[in-house]
Amino acid sequence: MSPDGVVDADYDDAQRTYPERVSEALADVQQEPMAGGIAIDVVTRQAMLVKEKKAETCREYYEEEGFDLVTYKMHPWLPGISVDNAVYEAVYLDGNPQNAHKPGKTYDFPSARLMHLPAEMAWDAYDVGDV
Repeated sequence: MSPDGVVDADYDDAQRTYPERVSEALADVQQEPMAGGIAIDVVTRQAMLVKEKKAETCREYYEEEGFDLVTYKMHPWLPGISVDNAVYEAVYLDGNPQNAHKPGKTYDFPSARLMHLPAEMAWDAYDVGDV
């Protein structure tokens, strides 16, 4: 039996800084949007299919396209928005199956506007042998 007040952690873990422990814990977590993945537009709260990465940074995107995504409309108020955000092309997913045959218009977004939805976790938890 442990005495009261003992912290439930290994000694080595206690010697590491909080940022080090968090960095290790999140090392395998997909946070950035990914081509072919699902993301949530944090402004509209709508699901999107991420088509592709358009530029490594908003700075590079501006140089290629001549359009400033960082200062566009509400973007300056988004947490994490910067010229260093990657840029992704994505299309909104329409919940109406009758519209599935209509090609959607794609939009370019800085990564700070897109929250990766970990749909791949459903496959990890799904056992094909159960079907």
